[in-house]
Amino acid sequence: MVKKFFLLLIFIPVISLFAQEIKVTASTDTTDYLIGDQIKYNLVINADKNIFIINPFFRDSLRNVDVIKLSNPIITDTDSGKTIKYEALLSRYDSAQVTIPPIKIEYRVKGDTTLKTILSNPVTFNVHTLKVSMKEDIKDIKPPIRLFNYLFIIYIAIALLILAVGYFIYRKYLKNKPQQVIKLKEENIPNYQLALRKLNQLDKEEVWQKGYIKEYHSRITEIIREYFEKQFGLPALELTTTDTLELLKKHPSGVKVLDITSQFLNNADLVKFAKYTPLESVNREMMTQAKEIVERTIPDQKSAEVNEVSDVK
Repeated sequence: MVKKFFLLLIFIPVISLFAQEIKVTASTDTTDYLIGDQIKYNLVINADKNIFIINPFFRDSLRNVDVIKLSNPIITDTDSGKTIKYEALLSRYDSAQVTIPPIKIEYRVKGDTTLKTILSNPVTFNVHTLKVSMKEDIKDIKPPIRLFNYLFIIYIAIALLILAVGYFIYRKYLKNKPQQVIKLKEENIPNYQLALRKLNQLDKEEVWQKGYIKEYHSRITEIIREYFEKQFGLPALELTTTDTLELLKKHPSGVKVLDITSQFLNNADLVKFAKYTPLESVNREMMTQAKEIVERTIPDQKSAEVNEVSDVK
């Protein structure tokens, strides 16, 4: 009984070793090529999952041909193991019978450090020249192309005639004809009306109500700063809040809105630069203050028109 047990221990590794399968197959897409043809050479390895392939270097085995390209291996998992495919693009520029010798593949089995080898099958193919019959006359591969024929000449004549007629019409009727200049009437909108229109449009879009708080404060302050530039001649779009307020102090109309402009611009700066989240009442107040800044700085004779523009929404 003890002897059978020891014999079983000896044969288990042997059985496990022989259970690992590997197969190597080499092939070309055909066995007959002309000189200069591209030859597709494939080396396919089918192996169990427990077998680890050492990437073969078989360029030295391809001495009888010119190697155009060696592709990276393509590994595909199967139910029984894995398939590794090596592809090579070859060519040859003289006629001969070519044999690619067997390719040596080195591998190891999981749990065994012994380096093993297996050889692929040799591959033979023929490379030959184009067959030429010495009894026949030499002929062109393709007949010569006639560049000029009667149909081509007719097309050229018609094209020249059309150009001549077109040139005659141009010289006769169009060349010296005075061109009518159309002047577009430019719409002249007062600065305060334009600013109020933009504010009303921004109010209709409900920007801050949709969650775009920072964009709302940026756009509303840009409208007021642009209004200051056009109405007062101040570079308000390029200045900081502090510098803008300093210039407003020196302007006769700017002094009228100095306090409200200071509160208006400082609130916007908190939102844009300090990541301050204002209350809804502050967002509404910003629109009220913006319109008030415009209304306070327009000529008195236009006050009636302002109320009409402000009500348009």
